[in-house]
This record gives sequence, C-alpha cells and structure tokens, in this order.
Amino acid sequence: MSLTVEKCLQAWENSFRQMNAKADIVFFGDSLTYYGDFSSVFPDKVVCNLGLRGDTIQGMIERVELVNLLEPKVVYLMAGINDVATCTSRQFEESYDLMICKILEFIEKDGLVIQSILPVNDVDYNISCNNEQIKDCNRIIVKLANRYHLQYIDLYPIYLIDGVLPKDYTIDGIHPRKSEYSKWYNELLKNRNI
Repeated sequence: MSLTVEKCLQAWENSFRQMNAKADIVFFGDSLTYYGDFSSVFPDKVVCNLGLRGDTIQGMIERVELVNLLEPKVVYLMAGINDVATCTSRQFEESYDLMICKILEFIEKDGLVIQSILPVNDVDYNISCNNEQIKDCNRIIVKLANRYHLQYIDLYPIYLIDGVLPKDYTIDGIHPRKSEYSKWYNELLKNRNI
C-alpha cells in the first residue's frame, strides 16, 4: 500500500471515529464502486461509498475495518477487476474468501450482498484483462457466495452485448459512463433487501 493511500485511509478512519459516523448501507469496492452514485438508489437510507480507485482485494482486506466502523446493516461488495489479470484462480479465490470472512466477522450473512465483476471491452481499448478471465473470476465469486449462503447480484450480463462491454457504454473499456450506472442501480432496486 502506498504512503498516500495509507494516509488517506487513516484520515477516513479518524473522521469516521470523530464523527461517530454510521451508515445503513456501505458500498465497498474499487473504482467501479467509487464512481457510482448509490445514495440516489437508496434516498431514504444513509449510504457510504467506500470505493477506492485502483484497489485490489488485498487492499480491501487491509481496509475492511473502515466498513466495520460504520456499523452498516448491509454491505454491497464488488471486488476483483484489478486482480483479474495478475492473480491465478487459486490466489483470487483465497483472497476473495478471506475478504468475505473478514466482513462476516461484523455483519450477518443476510447483510452481505456480493456483486459480480462487470465485463470489459478489450476490442476497442488496450486493457490488461479480458472477459474470459472475468468470467472465470465471476464463477469463483458465485461459488463463494453459495458457500457462505450470501445474496449474489449478477451484473455481468446486463452490460454484455456481443461478447463485450459496448464502446458506447464505457469511457475506457472498464468503467461505465455515468449514464450507464442506471443499469446497475436498477438491478440493486430489483434485489433490494433493506
């Protein structure tokens, strides 16, 4: 973890503690989560977005205490896009499993919602991962969700057309355009558990 990220996380933690901040819902993830306006989906709830650009599963394990400090009723988890190209399947599964276990130390099983990794567009963009790798990782995520009896939301197919994330859906081959987050929001509303 870089010194800058470590300082940022320490500042978040200090702020949460000083404000005695609490949230009904926490969205925990990487940049895909970071760019989402999830409070618009749950206007009647206190929502905290703990998405961190560039974060990996290991990074999320290291900052899971931030989620705990907020004492949420529900945690929506999306992780792994930054691990897809660099981890073996076994490493991915072990890390993701550990992250789930860390979260389940402070939240009930029915309060943890696992979300799939979104597809990418490696046809029009030069990116380091592809959809075959993502499908493999999503299979692992489903297996873990089933193992722990957790709710799973499969966002992958709603963003996939002709085998890729369409060019007009994305800004860079990985991240959806702001307008395309509505697809994600609609799935959350369909599967709402709070």
